[in-house]
Amino acid sequence: MTGMSGIHASHGSHGAGDRGAGDPAGGPATWHPRPETAADTAAVRRIHLAAFETAGEADLVDALRRDPSAWLPVLSYVADAPDGTPAAHALLTRCHVDEVPAVALAPCAVLPEYQQRGAGDAVIRALLEAARAAGERTAIVLGHPPYYPRFGFSPAAPRFGILPPQPWPDEAFMALSLDGSTPPRGTVRYARAFGVD
Repeated sequence: MTGMSGIHASHGSHGAGDRGAGDPAGGPATWHPRPETAADTAAVRRIHLAAFETAGEADLVDALRRDPSAWLPVLSYVADAPDGTPAAHALLTRCHVDEVPAVALAPCAVLPEYQQRGAGDAVIRALLEAARAAGERTAIVLGHPPYYPRFGFSPAAPRFGILPPQPWPDEAFMALSLDGSTPPRGTVRYARAFGVD
């Protein structure tokens, strides 16, 4: 696994885009997470192109943006550096656990010069708060096992009975109850752009 936009060969368990992105190690003390606007589209693509070895994640974001059944406009967030430069991006799109709506966190990316300086942490935390405010109940992520538990994610299958659509490692496939309720049991169905059947 190399990076999750989540899910196929160039996606997998978030690699360059989030590896340590939330571990503050100096740099700007204040990030400014906010919803993505139409003016941010090119900057979001640049972030993913810079963070990952291939264009797969950038292309995935574009494909998800074109899918009205997946794209949730209020759940695409950037974090601006103090100079106003979008430095990080995180996205939640519609998925389902069997037939129950949920959201999938992917992809997440940080410009290389801002990695390991807290930008990824800030944008993901703000995005999850926005999902709570929007009434979302369950979030799913296929990601780096040491990274996502800091946001409250835990292994989806053993804890909640939420199964991946493919045989992914338990420790990398995680879920989070956004509202404190018990998440639905079943198999996750991702948006078509992820290429997972």
